[in-house]
Amino acid sequence: MSGVDTHPADRLRGALNSGPPVPAAGCHDALSARLAEAAGFEAVHLSGALVGASELGLPDLGFTGASDMLGALRRVVAGTGVPIVADADTGYGDPPQVAETVRRYEREGAAALHLEDQVQPKRCGHAPGVEIVDLPVALARLEAAVSVRRRLVVIARTDALRAAGPAEMLRRVAAFAAAGADAIMAEGVVDADLLLRVRDAARGLPLVVNCSAAGPPADPADALGRAGARLVLYPVAAALAGAAAMREAYRTILRDGRAPAPAMTWTDFNDLLGLPGLAARFPDRAAEETTR
Repeated sequence: MSGVDTHPADRLRGALNSGPPVPAAGCHDALSARLAEAAGFEAVHLSGALVGASELGLPDLGFTGASDMLGALRRVVAGTGVPIVADADTGYGDPPQVAETVRRYEREGAAALHLEDQVQPKRCGHAPGVEIVDLPVALARLEAAVSVRRRLVVIARTDALRAAGPAEMLRRVAAFAAAGADAIMAEGVVDADLLLRVRDAARGLPLVVNCSAAGPPADPADALGRAGARLVLYPVAAALAGAAAMREAYRTILRDGRAPAPAMTWTDFNDLLGLPGLAARFPDRAAEETTR
């Protein structure tokens, strides 16, 4: 994704309209965003489920609100310069609230958001009992979002596959494409054959695939790309790995009475955070930090 001096939304929009699928790493704060960018990702994804888990310690059952997401978005923006695709759940209200959500996300620096057709409060798209609103309600949300965005990429998400079956899912994909969405995300569609049907219904719009650990195994990214995927989300893979590593470290401390050997050195950690650059600018202050 070239053009680092251009607006993140413009860079993302260009990548969605050409080239192979863009992988987006899940992150929830400035540190995880820096790690993703340092690894080579050119886009990151801010998941409502991950924000709820990391900020509130709660599962994805609609506990995360707009203020929680905006706070997390500010922190992720502080940690990276790559485009941020942010979860906006149902938009957090009726069309006027959806419009305000879009304005705030764009003002805080999101390059894109995805807006879904679940009822409020929503739940994880892979959990039992997912319910969707009537299509006119979903369209009103989407139209409100499209009407106020300036550069933000609006991704219309439908959870109809699980809640109502493939025929209703494809009907909604077509309706969202006609209503002005920039891209389409059919939650639960992770195989190339079904994605081809989504592509046809979406009238050629870019497709977003959610390769969540909560869902079924996904086809390889190149196969999804041939079927129309232009953005592939990995929302919680790194967080699950990090949580497992933290849990093991805590258990080791209690079991052995000492901390385990670190997988990352303190020097590498500070290099990631930009300490060498700060040391060059503020040598006296940096010397204090290294002697703590």
